[in-house]
Parts: sequence; C-alpha cells; structure tokens
Amino acid sequence: MERIMDVFRRLFVKPQEVCGIDIGSNTIKIASVLRDGKSVKLTRYASCPTPPATIKDGAIVDAQALGEAIRALLKDKGFPDECEIVSAVSGQSVVIRPIRMVQMNDKELASSIKYQAEQYLPYAVSDAQVSGIRLRDSVPDEPNMMEVLLVAAPKEMITNTRELIQLAGASPKAVDLEPFALLRAAQESDPELAASDKTVALVNLGASSGSVNIFRAGLLRHSRTISVAGNSFTKAIGQALNLSFEEAERFKIEKCVVRIENDSTPVAPTTMRVFNIIVPVLKDLARDIQMSFDYYRSREKAESVDLVILSGGTARMKNIDVYLANELSIECQMADPFHNADANGVDGITAAELEELAPMAMVVAGLALRKD
Repeated sequence: MERIMDVFRRLFVKPQEVCGIDIGSNTIKIASVLRDGKSVKLTRYASCPTPPATIKDGAIVDAQALGEAIRALLKDKGFPDECEIVSAVSGQSVVIRPIRMVQMNDKELASSIKYQAEQYLPYAVSDAQVSGIRLRDSVPDEPNMMEVLLVAAPKEMITNTRELIQLAGASPKAVDLEPFALLRAAQESDPELAASDKTVALVNLGASSGSVNIFRAGLLRHSRTISVAGNSFTKAIGQALNLSFEEAERFKIEKCVVRIENDSTPVAPTTMRVFNIIVPVLKDLARDIQMSFDYYRSREKAESVDLVILSGGTARMKNIDVYLANELSIECQMADPFHNADANGVDGITAAELEELAPMAMVVAGLALRKD
C-alpha cells in the first residue's frame, strides 16, 4: 500500500520547494529545498554579511537596510520572485520551557495557556504570542497534572520578522523557532536519530549568542540561550593583541585552532599564542553548556545527555568538537544538515564549499525543511 501511495504522490503531487532564511547578527543565510516524496534536494544556497547594526539580541533594529540586503541576495542568487520563506525568531525574549498544568483537553489548554504563561514571561502576556504543546498527559509524581511545553515570543518580534520578509520582496510562509528548525535538520540528516529515544543536545553557537536545546525522543525538554559565542573569542583576541574587532575576526578565522590535550603535533607560535588567549573563553563555553546539562538532569531526575550535536559558525573552529567532548565527557558531533540530501549541482557553490559551510547552515536548512 505504501508503495502505491508513493507512486500516486509522484504522479499527481507537485514537488514542493520551500525557502528558509536564517538572519544572524553576522551572516544572512538563505536556502531552498525541494521535496519529492521521501527525497530531499537542496536547490539553492546563498549567504552574505548582515549589514552592521541591523540586528541586536535577535531583534531587528534597521529593517530597511536588512530588507534591502535580503532582496539583493535573493535576486543575485536567482531565487523565485515573491518566493515563500520560512523564517525564525530566537534570543532571550523567546521563552521555551516545559511547565506543569492540571490535566485538560486541547481546547481548554489553548484557552488556559496564556494565564499560565504570566509567571514565566519577562513581558506582558498581552504583548506575546503564546502557545502550549502537550508533552506528557500525566506526570508520575503528580497524577492529576500533565506536562506542557510553553512557547512564547513578543508579538512585535513576529510581526517585524514577517514585515521584513515582505520588505525584501518575498512572501512570509511561516515564522518558526530556532530549536525546532535545528531538530528538523538533525533528524533529516540522520534517520536513526529521528527513530531513537536518545537524549540529544543541539548546541548552536552563533556570533553574538548561542543556545543549548535538549531533546528527549524528539521532544524539546530544555532550551537556554548562552552568551558565550563567536564574538566572545573575537573580543578576547582583539583585546590581547590590540586589534580592531574586524582584524581580530579575520585573525580568529585564519589562526584559531583548539589544541587538544596530549596532542604533540607542532603548531606555529602565533597559533599557539591565539589558543592560549582563547582558553578562558573555551572554559566559559564548556561551563555554560555543562550548567544547562546539570539543570536538565536535576529537573529530569538524573537523566543524562547521550549526544551533543554542534552547529553555528563558531562550531567550525577546528577541534572545538573534540575539546567539548573531553570537557563534557559526552560524544560530540559536527552538524551536517546536507548529509542525507541531494546537494549536487547547487548553483554558485561547490560540494567542498557546502561541506565547509554545513555546521552554520543547520538552522536555515531546518527552516527550509518545514513541511506545513
């Protein structure tokens, strides 16, 4: 029967192409994915620097300049006119956390979640888009309670994101959340992960901030924004070597290698000096991630994290996965959202370049993979 349905879909259902956009404080990334049955093909990928002072703490500061940059990127890379785009919101003002509520049906949950959200939001509930996702129908130590994932973001942030896409000459298809995009990309690249009940931490390390997102059997159990990220390394290098931020960023990209304990491979003196500069930042990063894990374990009664998947531009730093695996005593993998997709022949980018960019494409790939 399944084979018959696959044939039917191929004959009568038009393959769906979806675009995703990840607007970071450092880089804008756009990707389009074509689904045909169970197969996935990356059709376009493009990126450009984010115009200075247009994004702060995940919020849009200068929509006009940002919109013009996105419009130019879409046009230059041949994306369809008025293409539908899935975007995302993230940052400290986005609240994602499991909470306990009295057992109720879905209709009651939809109307009650706003009242429950009041105690968890740093802003008025009336200014927020709030929803609740049922995680567990019952809680072992409280039989009359259920567990719900509270999801909230400022209405203004969501509205600004939609308007930005329109300003860029495209059509806003949906506004998603970064953790869900990360999970979607991870599961698409590794079908075994999608079917497992492992506890997986998707750690996304951007330029201005990072996030630790812990999933158990595909359900989000913990999400936290961390401040240690790419810019933390850049600032440390700039202060130690008396370089401008731009000079320090180039220095980081060209010279930064994380040294691993007991690795006797010779390195240039400059590389060793840069590593010594960033060691305190690396330790802060490992500590922040460990604190998230400890909090999760305390709340989930000692349940451990089985696997860490690293993504974001900072994850491209050589050997950072090995360093964190040693510090956390947990297996760490580099994200590759294109591992299980057909990424051959993407216009304007070689397979080698795409492989190099893969860790920082995790969010944009996950957004483009959204089905509804």
